[in-house]
Amino acid sequence: MRHVIVSRFSVPRPQDPANADRHHDKAWLDHRLELFFQFFVPSVSRLEVPAVLLCSSKSAAYVQDMLSGLEWVEVAVQDEWYGGWIGGADQIVTRVDSDDAIHQGWLAAVEAAPVEADVCCTRDFLRYDMSSGRLCAYSRGDPSPLAAFRNGHNPFAQDHAGLDRHYRVHNIAGPYLLQVFHGGNVSSRRPSWYRRRLPLEHLEAYGIR
Repeated sequence: MRHVIVSRFSVPRPQDPANADRHHDKAWLDHRLELFFQFFVPSVSRLEVPAVLLCSSKSAAYVQDMLSGLEWVEVAVQDEWYGGWIGGADQIVTRVDSDDAIHQGWLAAVEAAPVEADVCCTRDFLRYDMSSGRLCAYSRGDPSPLAAFRNGHNPFAQDHAGLDRHYRVHNIAGPYLLQVFHGGNVSSRRPSWYRRRLPLEHLEAYGIR
């Protein structure tokens, strides 16, 4: 099976209509691009698989220009938060946020998962707080934003927290997602507690140095 990574880089959230105009604000897009180049690019590029960035019709052309040197990244236009872009039946599509990073062992872990699973998820992840420089292990009761979809399923038909209610889900043990907290996240709030703090050397497994 062929792997592809997909991310909603600049798609308006129906839960956040007040910020809809940001998707043609170059300053806002430049900040997102800075995080993308700092975390997503070094992490995903070494996996040697293609990536697709979903962008609104207002932002796609600008983002495409800014990524002209990344031949492994494709920009696709999508204005709807749910549904939209879908991979081929012969692809395993991993969804991840464009300001996060993926563990180097994720693709192999997905390939080793039971064949009957439609979606592979993980409930464990690491969270890096840019303001404090802290890296902590964290766990949640529902699936994290990192998920791999098989059999042509749309990666954005459902919110990540409810995937196990709609698909045959296999939860992969271990923190394969590095979630970055940078204060401006709409969908990522600082948790009230952390499971345990880790040394920053753990970032290397996600391609971050």
